[in-house]
Amino acid sequence: MIKKRAYSILAILTIGLLESFIYNLYGYQMLTFFFLTGIFIVCTDLWTLNHGTFKSMKLLEVRRVLEREEMKKGDHVRADLYIKNRSRRNLQFQFFDTLADVFELSGDYSGHIYLKRGETVKKTYYLKPEAIGKYSIGPIKIICTDSLGLGFIKFVADQVDMARIGPSSKDTFMQRSERLSNVLFTNGLHISRKAGQGYNFFGIRAYNESDDMRHVAWNRYNIYGNDDLFVKEWEEERQVDAVIVIDYSLGSNVGSSKLRMFDFMVTSAINASYTMLKNQDKVGYIIFSSDYHIYIKPSSRNEAIENLQKKVSDIRPSGTFNIGDANRFINKCVKKNALVFMIISPFSGKSIEGILPKDLRMEKQEYLYILNPHGFYEIHDTETIGIFGNALITNENKILDANVKFYRRFGIVARNVSGERVLVSLLSDYVNGRATNRGA
Repeated sequence: MIKKRAYSILAILTIGLLESFIYNLYGYQMLTFFFLTGIFIVCTDLWTLNHGTFKSMKLLEVRRVLEREEMKKGDHVRADLYIKNRSRRNLQFQFFDTLADVFELSGDYSGHIYLKRGETVKKTYYLKPEAIGKYSIGPIKIICTDSLGLGFIKFVADQVDMARIGPSSKDTFMQRSERLSNVLFTNGLHISRKAGQGYNFFGIRAYNESDDMRHVAWNRYNIYGNDDLFVKEWEEERQVDAVIVIDYSLGSNVGSSKLRMFDFMVTSAINASYTMLKNQDKVGYIIFSSDYHIYIKPSSRNEAIENLQKKVSDIRPSGTFNIGDANRFINKCVKKNALVFMIISPFSGKSIEGILPKDLRMEKQEYLYILNPHGFYEIHDTETIGIFGNALITNENKILDANVKFYRRFGIVARNVSGERVLVSLLSDYVNGRATNRGA
């Protein structure tokens, strides 16, 4: 590609050449030679760049070696880039690796290289992913300029690797330790070694041979002057099924590179799951949008969380979200009674068009959390723009509050919650639903 500078120089030289023919009449023949030489040098330089250098660049061998393709958010992953000159001439060029803005880069991911023929150079740099999902690393772009700086050639090496980024265990641990209180969310929730055996006293009945001797009420022995035994009965502690629905539409792909809304939704779901699994309840997930219909069956083991992490590390938010379509998919997949917790973006929460009342009347207890946009949208430092941005967020909140009342008319426990409150609200509703056996 020829730069504007080259066109300008050629235009000046051409005009000078035409004028030199006039000055030849007065004995200035050297001007013609000067301008002809200048045009020849420029054209030769550009021809060499577009033919010789371009052919040599095609013989560059580019190879990238990643430390691993399976990553976690916040990891430092090493990448080694090898460039070999297989041509018969020395090459001088600039290179840079193209990556998504979710990666924080350090090291030699771009720079200037001079390669002799047959020589290989190695460049090492490090990737730090800041969001979950599947992202491409590459291609590698190489730019070579001519000696006069009048043009350049771009060569793209199709060396593309796919990085699958899962949630960070550090994020989930920090969110649980900073925002949750074990006293608040485990008060009255006891873990039984045997499902169906509770700790709350129910009453006394006569002993039979199949009863466990550990439950004998010895303080009632011989109370009536005979040898009859009595056993204590306990309230049955049922196992609850919980299904967490995550809005994975484009409306969830907002926020900065270090705080994406869809990333926050997944982290909150994982945090809530650990508390549910601690109480021996089953937890499942639904990742839903017009492009994704992913159902992970409820399980009382960590395999459900591991499955969720694998799924979200292989996709990115796409499509649209409709709560009516989501509820139909829930009824299709979740056959048993369950507590359904749905986390959606403010963009999805604002739209209620096309939602039929019959799709909102669920047989299962459903909780809806519409994330408040505040905290995810960047507010500009300029005072005027900042005031305008806050006004837009305030207006969105009014719409969300109105839609929350709409959903509550159909028995859905709907809330307009901020990012700091979504996990607390979810677990509070879980405690309440579990205590009333709504998901059993």
